[in-house]
Amino acid sequence: MRMLKRVGAPLAALVVAVLAAACDGDDTRTITNVQRPDTVTVVRRDTVRVGNNNLVFNQIERLGNPLVSEALLEKRLHGFHNTTNPSTDRRNFRDDLKGFVANVAKRDTAYAGAVANALLPDMLMVFPNRASGVTANQTDESALVGWLTYVLAPNNTGYGGRKLDRDDVVDKALGVVFGAALGNTNNVSPGLTTDNVRDSQQDPNTFPYVAAP
Repeated sequence: MRMLKRVGAPLAALVVAVLAAACDGDDTRTITNVQRPDTVTVVRRDTVRVGNNNLVFNQIERLGNPLVSEALLEKRLHGFHNTTNPSTDRRNFRDDLKGFVANVAKRDTAYAGAVANALLPDMLMVFPNRASGVTANQTDESALVGWLTYVLAPNNTGYGGRKLDRDDVVDKALGVVFGAALGNTNNVSPGLTTDNVRDSQQDPNTFPYVAAP
C-alpha cells in the first residue's frame, strides 16, 4: 500500500484531488527519484493528471507483507523503505532481512536467504491461475488461499493474497522466521512462533463475549 501526500496543499484540497483522481479515467502517472543532498532519504514523486491539471505527490509510506518493514528491518531503514519501490527491495534490503533471521533468530545462512526470498519484494503476492473458485472469505483451513500460501503450499499451488478471516498473518510470519513453517526444523524457537492472540472467531456473541480458555 502506498500513501501519498500532496505537497503544499490543504487537507481539503487533497481529499478533493484524490477523489477526483479516483473517478477520472484519464489518469497518467510519471515517477522520478529525487536525491536530496542533505539526507540519505530518497523522495519519490508522482505526477497525477486530473483533467488538465498535474498534481504532484510525495510517497511517504508503503506497506506490503506483514511485519517485514515493521519488525524485520532495522529502524534506521524504515524511512528508506517507505520511499522506494518493491522492484529494488531485494537489492536494498535482502542482506538486512537475512541478517535478522541469521543473527536474531539464529537460523542458518541458507535458511535466512530462503526467508528473504519469500518475503521480498515486500508486496502482497496473488497467483489467480493457481486456485480456481476460492474466495477472500473462504473459511476452509485447507484452502490454498491466504497470506504466504504461495510459498507454504506444496508444489507452487498456493493462491496467495489474504483471507478476510482465519488468516493469522502474524503467526505465519513468526512461524517462518522462528519456526519450521518453511520446512527447516533446525534451531527453531517454539516460544516465538505465535503472538498468543486467540482467533476472535472463537468468541461467543453473548456476554462476556470471550470464549473460555
